[in-house]
Amino acid sequence: MRNFKNLFLLIGIFGLASGVSSCSEGSKTFTTNEIKVKVATPSKAPAVALFAHLKEGNVEINSAANNVIAYLTTASDKDMVIAPTNAGISAIVQRNAEFKIAATVTFGNFYLLKTGKDSDNKLSEGDKVLAFQETNVAGRLFKYVYGDLNLNTTYLADVTAVKNEILTNTNFDYDYVLLAQPDVNEILRSQTAYSVYANVQTDFKAKSGGKEITQASIFVKNTSNKDDVVETLNTIKNDVDALLDNTSNLIEATKDVENEVFASKLGSTKEELKSLLDDNNQLGIGFKKAKDNKASIDEFISTFGMGKTSEEIYFNY
Repeated sequence: MRNFKNLFLLIGIFGLASGVSSCSEGSKTFTTNEIKVKVATPSKAPAVALFAHLKEGNVEINSAANNVIAYLTTASDKDMVIAPTNAGISAIVQRNAEFKIAATVTFGNFYLLKTGKDSDNKLSEGDKVLAFQETNVAGRLFKYVYGDLNLNTTYLADVTAVKNEILTNTNFDYDYVLLAQPDVNEILRSQTAYSVYANVQTDFKAKSGGKEITQASIFVKNTSNKDDVVETLNTIKNDVDALLDNTSNLIEATKDVENEVFASKLGSTKEELKSLLDDNNQLGIGFKKAKDNKASIDEFISTFGMGKTSEEIYFNY
């Protein structure tokens, strides 16, 4: 009995020392200690990986993704940048940015909605589709998955432009629309004739022979302190695992984050994001070491006309 008591005492001591906070008995826990390295990420889905660190001084969450991508230079003061996987690899390969890819944290949140205007309710040649980012992630994925159907596709600048077109154009005349969560749910609530037609992630996996979308990844600077970087990567993995294990961790970890601040950083309300995570993880959040997922990364960047990655660009830890 004494040995068991000593074991429980040690567990309690180490649990307190690790800076981990528990939300519910038996569930995984998120970290409460602050991140040591300087991290930058675009807002919305990629930033969800940092849900437990939204108000920390070393964490920059920027609503302009291009501003974050701009940190992928040798002169950058950031130790870690979360960016579109293709953009980060391009910075390393084409501009010699002194970064390496360490892990992927978002795996796609794109959905195709039908508007109720297509008489046969089947995506086929000539159907009118409104999509976005023709030369960026969403558009490239759409072409990869559905490009052989000879669709009549119009592209707008971004997902917000598509959403606004749906909500404001009284002569809206498209059969299908491409959107990303959480905007999908907003449109489904306001447009009762709309419904989900296809999960782009599922269709990509079928088209690619089992590969997955590696939408946004963590890139780490070569000259940063490796121990601190590895500790931060482990922290993010722990937090993501805890979030997927128990989505109530999102509410608990952000209880001191004002609703407006939360929405500006993660793109929706706490309850909405929790609901999307509960519903088969529609935000596409996860954590996989990049070097262990090279085949999927190569398939994803091939949609941009990029060749296979070399082992040298991967961060080993």
